[in-house]
Amino acid sequence: MGCQCQVLVLSGSAGLAEQGERYVRELEDRWTRFSADSELSRFNARAGGWVSISPELSVLLWRGLAGFRLSGGLFNPFLGSQIREVGYDRDFADLDTASVKEAIGPDQSGARAQGMVQQPLQFRRNRRVARIAGGLEFDSGGIGKGLGAALVVEHLIRAGAAGAMVSLGGDVGVGGSWPDTGWRIGIEDPTGRNDQPMNVVLRDGAICTSGILKRRWRETSGSVSHHILDPATGKSLAGSDVVAASAIARQGWRAEVFTKMAIIGGSRVANEIVRRNSGVALLVWDRSGSVSTIQ
Repeated sequence: MGCQCQVLVLSGSAGLAEQGERYVRELEDRWTRFSADSELSRFNARAGGWVSISPELSVLLWRGLAGFRLSGGLFNPFLGSQIREVGYDRDFADLDTASVKEAIGPDQSGARAQGMVQQPLQFRRNRRVARIAGGLEFDSGGIGKGLGAALVVEHLIRAGAAGAMVSLGGDVGVGGSWPDTGWRIGIEDPTGRNDQPMNVVLRDGAICTSGILKRRWRETSGSVSHHILDPATGKSLAGSDVVAASAIARQGWRAEVFTKMAIIGGSRVANEIVRRNSGVALLVWDRSGSVSTIQ
């Protein structure tokens, strides 16, 4: 997952936390695009053909397609080749990272038209056989952590845990029982400010965070790129009035999708997300570093 992972379990048999850790590693082994031997990489390598897939890859692909449709293409997980072209072709720890200060510039956003492949991904046989359109690659990075955290929580509850909290790089899923009044989740300010600490209390569901300020690197040309791509250009997002967002939703994959929609679409889209989806709340950071709550 390229991040710090945390698994907390309430009650249940001994060894459940370790079982959760093993499942995180299994998901990483299947979903990572940084290994040519992963199931996802082998699936992408056979673009245009039907491929038998595991239940774990099936749910990743299915939810990614659902997010693509839900967002009208603002969230686009089919830009795997484009993310490699901007330099994110290996684990982030191996990249020449760039500072947060280089991230914040003038808002260069505006109306964007999304070019969309009509059938980027198809399924058959109860979603155990899939085909990605030729020329496309599925990128797990935009949805994998939020979805993965939720899957591990479900796995632990089925295994007998009374409750569980799983954090994969700060994308958090909780389920079952909770301690005290709920799971208290701290949100690190992505702009680096210390004067606006934030905590949320979750009893069920997920909170996920994305932004253009953290995963940044220098390309060989010296230019700075980040991992959120503009689906209209296939390049790192050039500007938006939102530089980071956290979304609270009942499902981890939806929370991931909503954060990307808010960043790429800006504050207008962020407000529309909350208006159209009951039970969803957003925290959004603008280019001045100020945070606003939309609920």
